[in-house]
Amino acid sequence: MTKLVKMEWYKLRTSKLFIILVSVVFGINAIAAAAIPLILKAFAPNGPIDPTALSDAFASPWVISFLLIAVFISAASYLYSDFSGGYVKNIAGQVGDRGKLVIAKFITVGIHNFIFFFAAAASHALGAAVAGQLTVDGDLFGGVMTFLLKWLLSMALTAIVMFFAVGVRNKTLAAISGVVLATGSLSLVYLGIDTAISNIFKVSGFSIGNYLPDSLMGSVSVQSNDLVINGVIVAVLFIAAFTVLTYMTFKKRDVK
Repeated sequence: MTKLVKMEWYKLRTSKLFIILVSVVFGINAIAAAAIPLILKAFAPNGPIDPTALSDAFASPWVISFLLIAVFISAASYLYSDFSGGYVKNIAGQVGDRGKLVIAKFITVGIHNFIFFFAAAASHALGAAVAGQLTVDGDLFGGVMTFLLKWLLSMALTAIVMFFAVGVRNKTLAAISGVVLATGSLSLVYLGIDTAISNIFKVSGFSIGNYLPDSLMGSVSVQSNDLVINGVIVAVLFIAAFTVLTYMTFKKRDVK
């Protein structure tokens, strides 16, 4: 397994798309973090501007939420690279259980996501510091734990992308699913489900988004203890379900 992970890590770190997208995320996120307070100062020079706490830079690393799309586009490209470039058939033959390739890929894509999230947090802090708006607060632990929980939820979403890229072997579906999940495009669907459940079962305050990883990405917070247990349980369940599904599907299909 260690050798498989090293092989996957080599493929990831030599991927031009991965390097380019991480650099783009870092640059745009830093510019946005620096520009926002400067723009506010320009339009309201006498108005108060809330500084950015370092803990918040970790808890909410994405200044521009749409940048999250880059994570899943890069993940889909990496996960599908074996098939688009011609799958190395003899490697699968050397592995006693070729389903281990799925596990190796998922471990590596965990590193992939962590690099993206850390780049976003670091650039957010850097941009705020450049604008003179960064402060170091006493809740850094809570911010880092929220960061890790959101990374875990991103792995739940990536497990879905991996199913389409590795199990189904369809890069287009993998990329589309990643974009849909990253942009929160299903929020209207969730709202419709919430309304239907409320009307049918006569319950109030129910939100299906509290039990789905894409919605939880924007609402969990260790700092304010919002939906933390939900986030952990949902992330673990989705990761387990879609990794096992990909594992089984990959083993059943012929290696080409």
